[in-house]
Formats: sequence, structure tokens, C-alpha cells
Amino acid sequence: MNLISDRYEILDICEEISFGRLYKARDLFENQLVFIQVIEESKYINRNFIPNLIDESTMLMNIKSSNISKILDVGTDYINDKECYYIVNEFFPGIELKKVIKGNYMDLNSIVKITRKILTTLGSAYSYGLYHGGLNEDNIFVDENHNIKIYDYCITKANNGVNIRKGNYIGFLSPHQLNINYTDLESDFFTLGVILFDAIFKKMPFGIGKDEKEMLKLIDKGIDWNTVGVNNENMALVNIVKKLIRRKEKYNSADEVLIDLSKFMYVKADIKDAQVDKLELEGNIMTSKKKGNKFFQKAVLLVLTVIILFIVIVKFK
Repeated sequence: MNLISDRYEILDICEEISFGRLYKARDLFENQLVFIQVIEESKYINRNFIPNLIDESTMLMNIKSSNISKILDVGTDYINDKECYYIVNEFFPGIELKKVIKGNYMDLNSIVKITRKILTTLGSAYSYGLYHGGLNEDNIFVDENHNIKIYDYCITKANNGVNIRKGNYIGFLSPHQLNINYTDLESDFFTLGVILFDAIFKKMPFGIGKDEKEMLKLIDKGIDWNTVGVNNENMALVNIVKKLIRRKEKYNSADEVLIDLSKFMYVKADIKDAQVDKLELEGNIMTSKKKGNKFFQKAVLLVLTVIILFIVIVKFK
């Protein structure tokens, strides 16, 4: 039995616990399903991390958003002879966004639906002065109806704005997080741009560097847009991605991104209407041709009938 703090039984594990991953578990005290993750001590984690996280999680309860996972419990435990932190969150019956993207379950409509909900959630948190600071494709869960639940809120803020680098998520960090360990709402926008790019093109925009220095070089190098499939249908969405990840003239609020996303939906609707009109026009042409062909066939049949009648009359006259 894989127990954390003699209370939480991890249910979906075969071997050793992977640090930073959200595991389905059962709270043996309350007899309910939860998500739990274990975070290994590192140079990035502040000594007041747990007390700060307790304070931040209390504030998190005030945010009225069903898309933000609430923190139920935090603490420390020894795992594999190492002192580690554990964080317990409410359970959500969905799967990681990464699995949705890699499984090719997302068309442009699905991407827009999920992105709108992510932005609405970010906006709710920003109204309380709370950024996320650690968004990635493994802490956003999605169900079959495109409902979402975002995990890991308060972790970066409780760590004095320093992303704790849990897991191999360096490819989702903004340049100022990588360079000076500074986190703000622009960090979330940059990360959302990375996630959107991956959702559209099924690849990370800059790749993944082995460390901060290499990752910054990859970002500075930029994206070769000629190597991805930009077309009329996704162009407006790609322009949103470009504004999310660029360093100047960026978005200032979640509402600004939502406005541009609405414009993309209108553009996509216009393209769809144009395609429908084209199909209707082609259909009308085909119908006209068919009607013309039928008229010609009837005329030929009538002429043949008259000829046959004339021959019969002449023969028996």
C-alpha cells in the first residue's frame, strides 16, 4: 500500500512515486477520492513554503470558480528516505490536457472551448491578485464535456514568486521566470501561448532546453513559422499565440485575450459560411445541369415518339 502521511492511499501507481505528478488517491480518514502530489525538496523551494501555502490556500477558498481546484491539505513526509512536501487537492473526473492534445482529441473548436475556460479561470484569480505561475499541460484537467479544473494554484506565490521547477516543465516558463525567477500574470499568458501552440501544431514552440540558459537561447531564437501549418482557418488563433508569447505589446488582461478569441470565432464562422455558400452554389449548378439534362432527354424521347408514330401511320395507310 502506498501511503502518504498514513492517511492518503495512492491508487494509480505501480512503482515508485514520481515527484510533481498528480495522483488519484483515497483519503482514508474522510473516505473520499482526492488528488495528491509529492514535491521533492530543492534549491528553488523557500523555507517558509508550507506556512505560506497554508495561508494562500485559505485565500483560495474565497475565489468563486468551479474551475480552480481547492487545496485540502498540505504537509511533509519522508518518501524514499527523503523529506518531501505533499499537497492534497479535490478530485476531478477528467484527464490531463497533455493526454487530450497528444491523443489528437482537439480540433479548433475544442481548443477554443478549453482556452476560453482557462482564460475565464485566470481572470477570476487575477481579480483577487492571484497569478498561477506554474501552468502546464499536466495540471489542467479536462473531462469529456470540455469542463476543466486547474491545479497547482498558490504554489508559486507561496514560494515568493519562484517557480519550483517540479517535473520537466521548463519549456512552459516565461523568459523572466527563467532569467530572474520573477512571476506575474504575463508569465501565465506566455505559458498559455506555449500550450495553445502545442494544441494547434502538436509540438512545443521552442523545444525544451536542458537548463534555464539553453531554454532562454531557444526562446531568443524564436519560432520558424514556415515549418508549421498556418492556414486561413487557424491564422487568427495563431495571431493570438504570437501576442501571448512576444515580449512587447503583450496582453494586459485575460479579457483582452477573450476579446481576440471571440474575433477568431467570428472569422472561423465567416469561413464556414463561405464554404457553405460555395457548396450551395455548386449544388445549385449541379441541380441546374440535372434539370437541363432531364429536359433534353424528354425532348429527345418526344421526337422519337413522333417519328415512330409517323412511320406506323405511313406503313398502314
